[in-house]
Amino acid sequence: MNYYLDITLLPDAEANLGFLWHKVYQQIHLLLVEHKVAEQDSVIAVSFPQYGDKQFPLGNKLRLLADSEQQLANLKVTQWLSRLSDYVHIKAIKTVPSNVTEYAYFKRWRFKSPDKLRQEVDARAQTIAAKNGFEVEEVKARLLTSIDNLKQQSKLPFINLRSLSTDSMLSPAERSKFLLFIECQKTTEPTDNKALFTCYGLSRRSAAQQAAVPWFSG
Repeated sequence: MNYYLDITLLPDAEANLGFLWHKVYQQIHLLLVEHKVAEQDSVIAVSFPQYGDKQFPLGNKLRLLADSEQQLANLKVTQWLSRLSDYVHIKAIKTVPSNVTEYAYFKRWRFKSPDKLRQEVDARAQTIAAKNGFEVEEVKARLLTSIDNLKQQSKLPFINLRSLSTDSMLSPAERSKFLLFIECQKTTEPTDNKALFTCYGLSRRSAAQQAAVPWFSG
């Protein structure tokens, strides 16, 4: 990743950051789908330079990155976000600093609701115990510990989005909502596997397919 473009979200009394993240990221997702290089692949990556911000977990800045300046220019981001022009500040494309020493994997995290898993724990414990010859209470305790860990993971930053249904008869309001949970893993030795990103601009989860982005302020 050699070039980047920063988008700063500008909330006000009528449009808070959560609302703006939904609107902006939905458009960015559509944009990446429009420019995908394979069925589910994008050469454009996203980064969240203020990830973990105390005021708002994702901060108010979204960064797009690419190998070439032309790849970013071809996106025509200003045009895609024109309806949100009062709420975003789009900076010029810049070169990634040459002294970057840290990288980040931004990955989507999927999981079931901890509450729903807890409701199913008795049945699951009995099934696992019967299949493997374990004590039911021992299995149940392990499952509950696992669920507690998931509860911590569910505190990851997220963006409210709507699925891109292929049913043209459905209005945007009728398409299913979901939470895009985003995990950040830092590293000083990124995997050099030439992997592409998803059409959310995120890395895939598996080690063989994960892709890092330069981590720097700006």
